[in-house]
Amino acid sequence: MRYVCLGYMNAPAWESLSLAEREAFRRDCRAYDDVLADAGCVIASESLDCEENAATLRVRGGAAAIEPGCPSVASRMTLVGILVIKASDMNHAIQLAARYPASQRGGVVEVRPAATAATAGRIDGGEKSSRISVGPVETARLRSTS
Repeated sequence: MRYVCLGYMNAPAWESLSLAEREAFRRDCRAYDDVLADAGCVIASESLDCEENAATLRVRGGAAAIEPGCPSVASRMTLVGILVIKASDMNHAIQLAARYPASQRGGVVEVRPAATAATAGRIDGGEKSSRISVGPVETARLRSTS
């Protein structure tokens, strides 16, 4: 199955890092992307530019309104990256996301099953998972079985 991992970082904490610390963090993220890719788990991976360079589009009554920035700018957490992975189930996806540098450095990674034709638009979503406690990350579970 495909899972979308949305990585969030605490904006004030990110802004307090030096340029060298930010680049080291980005290098660590790219290195883990490579580990996942080598294991056949990566479908897509993108880092996002800062929220100030974003545009928010709203269409109401056929008219488009474009506002600078993101609707979440008031939030203390900022979306910094998107990773689409292959995993055997939700718990496997959580195991993979738990090793991501953002999740280990105070960030948050939201993991969602990608919608399929059968689940798209359903309020209840699709796959239900028992959401086990991650505990120690199992390296053996790195390779996708789907």
